[in-house]
Amino acid sequence: MALYFPRQLRSTRYEALYRRLTSYERLLLLREFVGITYRRRFIFFKNQRTTADLSPLAAFRRNIEIAAARYFQQLRIGRRVWLERDILRPYLHIILRHYLFGYHVQGIRRSLDRVKLPFHSPDCYYDFFPNLAAMLWFNRQRAEYDHLIDSLIDEVIAEEQRSLYVYALLCASLIKKLQPFDLMAELAAAEFAKFSRPGLTPAGVELEFSNLGRFATFDKPFKGNRQDHLFQNMRYYEAFFLDDVSWRLGGYLDSHIRDRSLLSLPRIWAQPGGFFEYSLVRLDYPRSFSMPLSLDLGLIALYIDEVIKFIAEIRPHSLHINFEKVAFGDVKPQLDDYLCLLLLGGDLGYNEAGKLQELRLANNELRGVIQRRKHRAAKGEEAKEVVEYSYLRLKSPAERDYGYFPVLMASKGFQFGYNMDLSCRDQVQGMLSWAHNPQALPETALNRFVETVKSGWRREGGHPATVCEQTAAEINRLLQHQNQRLK
Repeated sequence: MALYFPRQLRSTRYEALYRRLTSYERLLLLREFVGITYRRRFIFFKNQRTTADLSPLAAFRRNIEIAAARYFQQLRIGRRVWLERDILRPYLHIILRHYLFGYHVQGIRRSLDRVKLPFHSPDCYYDFFPNLAAMLWFNRQRAEYDHLIDSLIDEVIAEEQRSLYVYALLCASLIKKLQPFDLMAELAAAEFAKFSRPGLTPAGVELEFSNLGRFATFDKPFKGNRQDHLFQNMRYYEAFFLDDVSWRLGGYLDSHIRDRSLLSLPRIWAQPGGFFEYSLVRLDYPRSFSMPLSLDLGLIALYIDEVIKFIAEIRPHSLHINFEKVAFGDVKPQLDDYLCLLLLGGDLGYNEAGKLQELRLANNELRGVIQRRKHRAAKGEEAKEVVEYSYLRLKSPAERDYGYFPVLMASKGFQFGYNMDLSCRDQVQGMLSWAHNPQALPETALNRFVETVKSGWRREGGHPATVCEQTAAEINRLLQHQNQRLK
């Protein structure tokens, strides 16, 4: 494997740091810095030819070296942005945290081969276990790692060092302090066994974060007089190259602008920025390719909570769940059935006037409640149809007294139990009306919903009867609790 060190950094202290790394650690550095180009190489690598054609492996190694040299030039924070000292530390913290996380992911892979793990479909995201295992460990050592990151930030600010390669190198120099990978794997295996609830239906999630909440997007230009002192509504996302450092978690900026052209009118008159999103199913920069995350909703629910902790300085906002369309049920959904979904996973809370409402719908936050989409896999297969549940409010574990597993299960049971051909289009107006003035639902509606969801799980055939009964009881408890608030 070709290894790369920039000639511009020779005879500096960074060369001394690089020389202390082992060959394996240098490889980890190269992989992490080149990042998405290395892992998503099916997208664009050029053919490398000489008088004698290179072997495919040699050509790939040459491409990595070329990519590293190009990225060293490109991934450099601009001088004007560097002078924005109020936001510099928060953004640098995100960059360095993702690099450290990436080294954990790379390092833990071999150790995971030595422990017993739940089943994971080869058609689902290949780094699901390494990502989740690394994040579990990272979050449990968060105070120690934050201290290390703060020290690194002090160094790079003092040295006016704006290169992301240097940031990746500084984090690589800490690898020896981060290497209890066998211990990480054992912890992860124990947590996986505790939370695992495997099924048969591929699923994925997307998580949106914003300190401005619903005022983050371009269509709210005045932002309700709210301010995000840490990140300025993520307006510097591209200036700090966060696509390139958050790629393992599918990071991107969601401004709700469809046309990213500079001539797009909203980009002229609206405050820039948007939601910081982790699309855990995405594979590439243009976001054309995706894979389902897992068949295991218990582990996906654990992953959601860990991601929220990982990016704790940005408030959670919304959650999108998608399930591959395998089969629909026979029961035609009524308005009350959709309202049960809102009670479970929406945002029943008080507006600024103190009135109880379903806030996501009442505040016109949604571009769709339940939608049908096409997801194209990376291997050239035809796009698969998925059903996306995009009405859910994302809340931190401290803000709720429930886990996301029953919410995920309710959505899947809904898909298998009800006929979803209309994807709720015929009931949207009724849902909007209820959201502005929510009323308690009849007991018969709650019972119908729970029984239909249970029949959906039976149709899928992926969960033991005991799990179904326990989950149904939890869903019923949550529905009764929310319904009681409306009486």
